[in-house]
Amino acid sequence: MARHLHPRLPAMDMDMVELLGRCAGLELKAADFYDTLTRRFAGDTELARFWSAMAAEEREHARKLATWRELIAAEPPEQRPRAAGFGVEIEEIERLLDEACAAAATADEEEAFALALGLEGSEINAIYETLLRASPMARYPDFKERVKSESTGHHVKLLEMAGHRCKSERTRLRMELLAAHDR
Repeated sequence: MARHLHPRLPAMDMDMVELLGRCAGLELKAADFYDTLTRRFAGDTELARFWSAMAAEEREHARKLATWRELIAAEPPEQRPRAAGFGVEIEEIERLLDEACAAAATADEEEAFALALGLEGSEINAIYETLLRASPMARYPDFKERVKSESTGHHVKLLEMAGHRCKSERTRLRMELLAAHDR
């Protein structure tokens, strides 16, 4: 059911309820990261609104995963699906999020964008999209377009704001990487 994003590493098998719970937690941690940036740049109305909107989108991702988790949790344990291949990636993203959250509290504007671009360029979105494709939501006719629009739209907003506000070569390179990731 799940693809293994790092084929050279052994797959970690886990109950889908656990996987969805951990992934919803990742999305909430990403929202916390953006909330930290919202507070950090509260004196800049445009930037604070931007970071707040990014946080809201991450909370919506978490809500979708949590809803699916609740549906599966209501099934008898022996009938629940299992997933393999996400354990290593989830642990890497958890570390990345911990580091980004710690750095966000003192980041200047350029570093804040570099952190956000690094997070959005991680496998957090690939895992989210893979899980959604395996969910009951995938039955809707416009599902594929909606997920692509949601993910790409989130990145486009980040790329536009970073392009407007950032000057460093390092940040611009991260922007190029994220833009290439979405092509």
